[in-house]
Amino acid sequence: MTLLASLWWGSLALALSALVWMFGLVLARLGRERSGRARDLDRKRLREVCLAIVSEAGETAEGLRPFQHRARLMAEALLEFGAIVRGAERERLIAAYRLMAADSRFRERLFAGSKAGRLAAAEALALFPSDETERALNRVVNDPRDAELAAAAVRSLVELDRPPPLGRLLDELEARKMTDSLVYLPIVRRLVALSPDEAMSRLDSSATSPAARVLLADAVAVSGDYRAVAPLQRAARADRPDLRMAAIRGLSLLAHPASIPTLTEALSDPDWEVRAAACEAMGRTGFGEGVADLAELLADSVWWVRFQAAEALGRLGPDGLEALLHASRLSDDLPRRAASLALAEKGFAAPVLERGSC
Repeated sequence: MTLLASLWWGSLALALSALVWMFGLVLARLGRERSGRARDLDRKRLREVCLAIVSEAGETAEGLRPFQHRARLMAEALLEFGAIVRGAERERLIAAYRLMAADSRFRERLFAGSKAGRLAAAEALALFPSDETERALNRVVNDPRDAELAAAAVRSLVELDRPPPLGRLLDELEARKMTDSLVYLPIVRRLVALSPDEAMSRLDSSATSPAARVLLADAVAVSGDYRAVAPLQRAARADRPDLRMAAIRGLSLLAHPASIPTLTEALSDPDWEVRAAACEAMGRTGFGEGVADLAELLADSVWWVRFQAAEALGRLGPDGLEALLHASRLSDDLPRRAASLALAEKGFAAPVLERGSC
């Protein structure tokens, strides 16, 4: 075979391969579209059955039988209706699902199939309290392979009023290096609301990891319990800047006057992020005691601190505005620019300047 013939046959083989690949892609797309249409049709039929059960329109649990092996479809429909119906209507639907042993299939689905189906099953199980459900959800929580699924299982356990102990959850998050994940933040907040004393004890303990204490600082503050002020004040003097920053933000949420000395002290923190957080806290709480310190921070070496200090002064009433006005007249460029920008952004630069020039 000549070289020219080899090139010709090679080109022909490549062209045929491309055609086969394109044909395969077209078939796959048609298959997905057909499957999607069938699924949409099944979802519509299942919704009609659920609606008939809820409204007592003659449909019974038997109407669910054609779908009883479609755990994901059943779970998604139940979650959809469970979000919009309450009371007796909701109980009728759950009872119909029980008659079809849907809860058993949801528990099996936790450990098989697509992730979307496993997540739907985990959330739907929150409507089926039982020892079997609790054991199955705890198995998922203890499985380190999928943090998102584990979080869904924890949420369902909380809904079932069988939450995992706060300490155990924190230990597992630490072991998985998941303490920085925002996925678990709402869950930790709920567990802290259920166990406030344990939460504050762990926040105050040096045995608790700094990352877990950061989570707890946020959660105890969100709970609104003023008993958290003291442990947050101690956390605001911790070695780790991220913990100090979380504690400062927590104190600003509580806005208790007892935290004024701690917030004022944080304005001179060696870490600029903590100083910025303290500025923001002063502005949020409206504590006027920090005006002089905030005015000094208008000359901070970090522009974000200067910006936050100016923002805070703008929220502290006449004293804060007076400090901004004074700084806007200084010869030092840094505080003058920060103050002038804050005055201009607030829209009262002209009136204040006029008043100050009198």
